Amino acid sequence: MYSTGLLNSFGSGGAPIEGRDSAAPYVPAQKVLLDAQQTQSLEILGTFARRDGTIQMEMSFINKSGGSIGNFAIQFNKNTFGVTPSGSLNAGTVTPMSSVEVSLPLVTSGPVMEMQPLTNIQIAVRCTAGIFYFQTQYSLHVLFEENGQSDQGMFLHVWKNMPDSLQCSHSVQNLRFESMEDMRNKLTMNNVFTVAQRPAGNATHFYTSSKLCDGSVFYSEIKVANNFQAAIISTKSVNLPLVPLYQKAIEDICTAF
Repeated sequence: MYSTGLLNSFGSGGAPIEGRDSAAPYVPAQKVLLDAQQTQSLEILGTFARRDGTIQMEMSFINKSGGSIGNFAIQFNKNTFGVTPSGSLNAGTVTPMSSVEVSLPLVTSGPVMEMQPLTNIQIAVRCTAGIFYFQTQYSLHVLFEENGQSDQGMFLHVWKNMPDSLQCSHSVQNLRFESMEDMRNKLTMNNVFTVAQRPAGNATHFYTSSKLCDGSVFYSEIKVANNFQAAIISTKSVNLPLVPLYQKAIEDICTAF
């Protein structure tokens, strides 16, 4: 991919690059988790986010019935990374034809069982309207940890010594950045750390590292066209089954409005 001399010519690159204060982590739009037509009363919208180092499930509880709904509780089934609530679901009482917004902090210390897809979670919600079951998936980036910054020497050593059989490439179209600095900062805000960066003709190459909650590390070369119309993400990791989910998370970060 590159030589030691090229990597060393990038500059120091070993310290984390901080994002701008105005930047914000990527949070996927909420989607319907439980339809009111199924429950005859309650609709739940939700998404997953990582804010200030904490995984959160952000939900909207919408009461489409004629009576109040309360006494909420939530339970996660065993899942691949042991994602589970760290406390109770505090949704209060939802009055008729109104909604309540809830942020539920999550941790990764729950019971583990491999799921397919790997980021799938089965969830039960209990309330005065009944007990309801649904399943959903989260973007892998919510499990990226804040200590995932690699130095250049480690990056180069791993990339050169890890076999190509542990590498996957993925194409991305229509990245939504105003500048390479904007892209670098947005990646950093989502715990995708730039180890080095260099221009190459009509493109810029980012060399990045990320660390997952289970200790899995991902090393990537992201070759970005200078007009941001396209990019190629090449990633190496010993945890190869997770690489497609990792690259999808990077794509979503780069193409989100």
